[in-house]
Amino acid sequence: MARAYAVRAGQRISVRCPFLYHGEEFHGKGQLWDLSASGWRATGDHPVAPGMSMPVYLELADDGESKYLLIDSAIVRWSNGRDAGWEIRTIDATSRARLIRFLEQVQDELSCQLVEARSR
Repeated sequence: MARAYAVRAGQRISVRCPFLYHGEEFHGKGQLWDLSASGWRATGDHPVAPGMSMPVYLELADDGESKYLLIDSAIVRWSNGRDAGWEIRTIDATSRARLIRFLEQVQDELSCQLVEARSR
């Protein structure tokens, strides 16, 4: 059977951070591996299925007021066992701005590391 793939809306950046997700009858936690302004790939302790939608909290290592960033609603686009791809559906403007700042900060740090490695 042929598999359909969708083009990602934004470039994912390789980061590792914990996240929490809350379904109707469960609370899960996991590790986020790749992040963009529109979604992420992660591994969780509670399996999810494509089409599931729920609030998610990302634990960001930044200077935000809270250690968690709330995604009001994220939908699972694909899953394979405990791994899944998530898309952001609803996020408030303040949280979106914080997410974008975080991604820019990580991207800048990665760029600096790459330049340093090349100059050795």
